[in-house]
Amino acid sequence: MRNFLFSLALLLAAGTPMAAQDAIEAPPQCLFKTYDSYHVPYRIPAIATTKKGHLIAVGDRRYCGFDIGFGRIDMVARTSKNNGRTWSPDTVIQRGTGVKGSDDCGYGDAALVADRTSNRVLCMSVTGSTPYINGTREKPNRVARWYSPNGGKSWTKAEDVTEQIYALLPHTRTLFIGSGRIMQSRVVKADRYYRLYCSVLTRTQMSDKDVACNYVLYSDDFGASWAVLGGSTLDGHDSPCVGGDEPKTEELPNGDVILSSRTWRGRYFNVFHFNDVRHNTVEGSWGKCSTSFEVPGGISVGNNSTNGEIMLVDAIETATGRKAKLMLQSLPFGEGRSDVGFWYKEIVPNGIYSPRAFAHNWTRGLRVSHTTSAYSTMSLQKDGRIAFFWEENSTENGYDLYYQPISISEITGGKFVAP
Repeated sequence: MRNFLFSLALLLAAGTPMAAQDAIEAPPQCLFKTYDSYHVPYRIPAIATTKKGHLIAVGDRRYCGFDIGFGRIDMVARTSKNNGRTWSPDTVIQRGTGVKGSDDCGYGDAALVADRTSNRVLCMSVTGSTPYINGTREKPNRVARWYSPNGGKSWTKAEDVTEQIYALLPHTRTLFIGSGRIMQSRVVKADRYYRLYCSVLTRTQMSDKDVACNYVLYSDDFGASWAVLGGSTLDGHDSPCVGGDEPKTEELPNGDVILSSRTWRGRYFNVFHFNDVRHNTVEGSWGKCSTSFEVPGGISVGNNSTNGEIMLVDAIETATGRKAKLMLQSLPFGEGRSDVGFWYKEIVPNGIYSPRAFAHNWTRGLRVSHTTSAYSTMSLQKDGRIAFFWEENSTENGYDLYYQPISISEITGGKFVAP
């Protein structure tokens, strides 16, 4: 019966290869609505899937109306135990005090990961009362950390880990971790945990210039401590993406690490190649950063610069039944922040990619939003669909945070299905 149903799914998908491009079976759900009963705007989606298959969706409740540094922001969450069909009422992970000048004035721009072998969840965020661009080492844009020991049911008190993170990058005056998804390795494991990767946006002093730089951090103890991947001088000259904006990370099947960074009209890509990841999980090197819209078949979108998400998934090619691996990248397609959707690219298993080769030959897939829309992130649900969580302006009051479960078939127009 299982084989029959799988074959039937392939035939149905093959029969309508383009019908799914702008149509999704499951309706979107607004999880956080701007100017709801709290009368405040929401922003910055993050979502994770726990070992039990529960979903945790996190956003900023922005009482101050702006980013960290301008007043009170609470970090709030909702959970689902049934693949997103229904959601819990919102709960507060951390309240900001709103006290000007205080380290706990606001909390937001969450980065989230649920451990695949335990019930632990890690959340990192920006905190404090200093705007990112104004941060200095004396008065930095701060970093906070929380753990949930039980899949998001409860959370520890906020820990200020500002100095721990800044100490890794001594030439940096201000930084923050890219919001959305902290990536957990499928290849590298140390003792109890598979390695975590996240990426940071910094302002670093290079010669006489203050330059935006990206670095990738990794942790082998589920976020208790961190190190810089491939760093040596740490003065910007060894940054895998000089000039990059908000970054994300993902891992290739062979263990190499992808940096995907926000830029106008597309993405910056770089690849860290390990010399021999099975025997040494530190030594390797970054390539030369590549701009997606400057290579044949690369990701090219409208005149916008917006954060998106990158994620590797397993799939099956509909026409042949062949197993495949797909890299997904979400971004707004439109001129300005609008029409959020997916790009995808088939990845050669255990293939070694240069940044330029990785930037080549992407396919534009499903458009999710048909209106103003901005940041997006995603996680793989237990049922094989993608838990997509994004900002959409469905009113005149600002962004709402929407969730929608989307199949691999819908994303690729029927060319691939979930295994």
